[in-house]
Amino acid sequence: MASRYALVVQKRTRSSVPRRKTGCQTCRYSIPFKIPGSQKDRRLLHYFCVQGSNDISGFLSSDFWSQTVLQAGHEDLVVRQALVAMSSLHLDYTSSSPDRKSVASPETLSLYGKALRSLGKRLVQSSDGTTKTALVCCILFYCCESTIGDGNAALQHLGNGLKLLVSAQRDQTADESTDIKSLTTIFERLDMQASFFEDDRIPILALPKYRCEEPHHGTLPLRKGILGLQDAQQRLVKLQAWLYHFVNKNVEFYQETKESLSLDILEERSSLEQGYDAWIEDINEFENRDQHDDQTLHGIRTLLVHFYVCRMILQSKFPQDHNVFGASPNPHAHHILDLAETLLEHTIQVNASPIATKAPRRNFSLETGVVAPLFALAIKCSDDSVATRAAQMLASSHRREGLYDAQTMSHIINELKRSRDGVTRIKEEIGGGIEAVSPLEYHIPEQYEGGGIDKLLWSMSL
Repeated sequence: MASRYALVVQKRTRSSVPRRKTGCQTCRYSIPFKIPGSQKDRRLLHYFCVQGSNDISGFLSSDFWSQTVLQAGHEDLVVRQALVAMSSLHLDYTSSSPDRKSVASPETLSLYGKALRSLGKRLVQSSDGTTKTALVCCILFYCCESTIGDGNAALQHLGNGLKLLVSAQRDQTADESTDIKSLTTIFERLDMQASFFEDDRIPILALPKYRCEEPHHGTLPLRKGILGLQDAQQRLVKLQAWLYHFVNKNVEFYQETKESLSLDILEERSSLEQGYDAWIEDINEFENRDQHDDQTLHGIRTLLVHFYVCRMILQSKFPQDHNVFGASPNPHAHHILDLAETLLEHTIQVNASPIATKAPRRNFSLETGVVAPLFALAIKCSDDSVATRAAQMLASSHRREGLYDAQTMSHIINELKRSRDGVTRIKEEIGGGIEAVSPLEYHIPEQYEGGGIDKLLWSMSL
């Protein structure tokens, strides 16, 4: 059924052509549920329900994409307009050629502009529910700008949402508490995604309170068992945020030996290790406890990809351990690539299914999946086969996950490889001997001073 929605895109270019009876099923289709709005809006909302929401939520199911946003759109015109615009943009992206210069059609941009103006009016004329409306729209607009590829605009929407969320958490009433709590989890994930993208950005949310003098150092609750995948994901996001804070606040000590590191640093690192150890023990118990469907297994593998990369980062720091990423061959890194490969193979199968939009086909997920972890492994590992394999997987995936575009990441990896190999060849020609392969992150241009992928691309003249 969803494949017929590719005709929506074709229909946009025919708006000036007189109507005639063609037998088009999309034009005659009746939405099987009642929702306010025009027939065109309802078609796009139905597309979101049957296909778009699954793609946008990525490899893990999400209450926000399957329930919250639909309920909010049913109740609120502003959210509905934003959801219609996002659905139209997602359809444009997945059904258009990857080499198309502009992702969004003029009609989609018009829908997006309308949604932005509607939210602006709502904020001026504040009423009950305005906070929830604004928070949901910030997420949808972040999704829109990420799809278009405008990272700065996306981060601006996310930043606005985070400021509003922090204020709402402080001032919330009893009636708002459930809504705010349900929205906090997705903002925590997007907050981490933004910090993955901008390497000098510290996550704002999801930080557990750490106090050396407290029992267990104020770490995450060391309870046994997880309630489900969303619970496991939420706990892992908090561990990721904690790791980022820990690494960034101690960056000046990253070359110190263990004997030179303060007791506070060593104890916090130990607490982090305990948190990661408890998490992997619980997810393994969850996986082995019951029979799971394919969707749940794919979700577990996604979380394992994130977990293993973060644990390698933790194991390699304070004190430095070059063997973690410097091993060649590196079986731990290839195990992560194996997990990611099963997820990308699953995506290929879904794209080939009868419900997928017409080829050429690419995928957009707002949630972090495999693109960022694959890129991290590629630039950190000395094992050249890891970088080569990761680049190939990214290039063939035709995938975008939030701010991360797989094709762009693959291009960066290949350019860094060319730069490194050129330097190595020159050294060998002047009699320097054969050097061990160094990680690609050592060959990032000197003019790059941090700040994220966009600034890295600029420093590499890409």
